[in-house]
Amino acid sequence: MNTFTVRVHDAMARLAQLKIHGAAAAAGAVCLMLATSLGVTSCEDYLTETPKYSLTTDNAIRDYNSAKNSVTGIYGRYKTCSDLGGYIYGNLHCMAGMWEYDPTMYNMLYTQTSDHYTVKSIWRELYLLINASNSAIEGVSRLDDKEFPSVTAKNELLGEARCFRAYANLELLWLFGHWFDKADSPYGIIYRDKVSELSNLQVGRISVGESYERIIEDFVFAEENAPTLSSPYRMNREFAKAMHAKLLLVRGWEGDYAEALKLVNELLAAKSAWTMETDLAKLYTEGWDNKENCFSRYTGDGTGDYYGIAGYDFIYAYGLFYDNEFTDIVQTWLEEDERFAVTFGTARAPETWDTQTRDKILTKLYHRGRYEGKNDMYATYPMRYAELYLMKAELLARTNPSDIQGALAPLNEMRGRYTNPVMAPVTGVNTYDELMDAIFKEYTVALFMENETPWFAATRINHNGKPWIYTLKPEVNFSTNQYCWPIPEDELKAHETPVEQNPGLE
Repeated sequence: MNTFTVRVHDAMARLAQLKIHGAAAAAGAVCLMLATSLGVTSCEDYLTETPKYSLTTDNAIRDYNSAKNSVTGIYGRYKTCSDLGGYIYGNLHCMAGMWEYDPTMYNMLYTQTSDHYTVKSIWRELYLLINASNSAIEGVSRLDDKEFPSVTAKNELLGEARCFRAYANLELLWLFGHWFDKADSPYGIIYRDKVSELSNLQVGRISVGESYERIIEDFVFAEENAPTLSSPYRMNREFAKAMHAKLLLVRGWEGDYAEALKLVNELLAAKSAWTMETDLAKLYTEGWDNKENCFSRYTGDGTGDYYGIAGYDFIYAYGLFYDNEFTDIVQTWLEEDERFAVTFGTARAPETWDTQTRDKILTKLYHRGRYEGKNDMYATYPMRYAELYLMKAELLARTNPSDIQGALAPLNEMRGRYTNPVMAPVTGVNTYDELMDAIFKEYTVALFMENETPWFAATRINHNGKPWIYTLKPEVNFSTNQYCWPIPEDELKAHETPVEQNPGLE
């Protein structure tokens, strides 16, 4: 089956998902279609919609229990956002030159008028998540302190909600903004900190610097006030601190590496429920329940759905079977690594009519496929404990480049903590360039297709004097302007005052 056929099947199946995810998803699809032909005012009810499992701030958040329910409503909204996981990570791996599943992403041909379904859907879902977060933040903030068991309890709820908002806004900046620009760049996010109403929808983009500032403010509040990790089902202060560190590492402004290293060291030194899952096979079979996952979208019991849990990260449960080969350098690294026997395997096709099986399927994410294993733990892995060691290795390399073995040590410590499989330490690294190549390779193999880290590493870490992305896809002509996606045309048309598109993506 060729890539075009896969994408057609994928698109048809994803349209069918609208029947699965309920009225909110269907309303979103109708809104997008109507906005194209009639303008945004056709979707007034949808744009101001409050999730059915959330409470309105005006009349329902009146005590501690309803305040807790308002925050729980954000998780309910997140559950329905089926593109805020594997579809982000899979497409970023295509952009990095590691996978050719989506030719538009691989060749960076997305534009404002290309009408890419995934781009539009991810944009919409991130703002739905932000709106749910703002609803909870407004309602909880407005409620008198005396309604809570303590001010600490109130701030814990606000910490969860603000962590959610920070995370969604960071994804917006990373996907739709010039995250790679300096502070005065005008190509930041469209920032919303109030529940969406017709009176406040007409807001423009803020600068890149201001975007980072708003996101970091929310993360810092969550680091100080959100609950400590008790379950990866809920936002927690460890996740906030880890994502704050990743933000600084990706941004790379003056002082960022030292600050990120401080945060990572604090996380590694802390006594926490967040720790390594030494059996790598257990990490993936237990999905969001494993100890190494700090936070993940909990999709719950999918036995009543046609696609089951597999329907939530459809790219994992479909694309990884029909496009199971990755680009040459990455494929070789994956197959030569000790983890290959644990993370790859044999699986059946996802379609009921297709009974074939294939070897070399990325079963750590595909599992058995949505036909035989539709309710396997198809979790996302936005932040694993192992990533802390890899971030520390790179941060040490960048803050003290002469200490090659010192920077390599955290990488090998991470590898040495696994008992299944047993991994040999990385050796033969004697120069800075060899060190950075080893770190990039480990990012790629250890976290492949799990989150956005390999993509950012490919744009940040140099090989032969240029970022790795140029080595991974030398035949593609691109510029840094294509390191982000276009703001969807529907959004731009909805604004009376023009909002500037990302340069080169018009």
